[in-house]
Amino acid sequence: MPGDLDFDLDNHLDLDLDFDDSAYRHARQYVREVVTGLGLRGDSSFVETHPRPAAYVALDGRLPDFPDHYVALLWNELTGWSVAVEDRRGELVELERRGGDPRPAPAAVVSWVKGLLRTEVTVDNRDFTAFVPSPRGVVLS
Repeated sequence: MPGDLDFDLDNHLDLDLDFDDSAYRHARQYVREVVTGLGLRGDSSFVETHPRPAAYVALDGRLPDFPDHYVALLWNELTGWSVAVEDRRGELVELERRGGDPRPAPAAVVSWVKGLLRTEVTVDNRDFTAFVPSPRGVVLS
């Protein structure tokens, strides 16, 4: 067809890139151990490495203070683990951060998460309008 580009992938893309995926493999294994410890299959989680290793894990449970909101476990190699809920706009709002080592033993993370799912999470200085259902026809911004 006239105007179509004739793009030869072999001539224009260097497939011999020097890629070290060890950080990804280590992060993936670490998160897999946490996911398995929580009794999850891992099909609702992902690990990324750019710009730094991080993970998202969807949890099956709900927090007592937010029974109608999905809960996620987040990890970042610099800041560690946190728990967040999805507000009514689908945005993740961090509620609790695990202190200490950003890469604790998976069993410690599992114990922390199970404790949170059984107790109330106290959140100070938050704007909860995103969590309150809007009256019909009224949109909170």
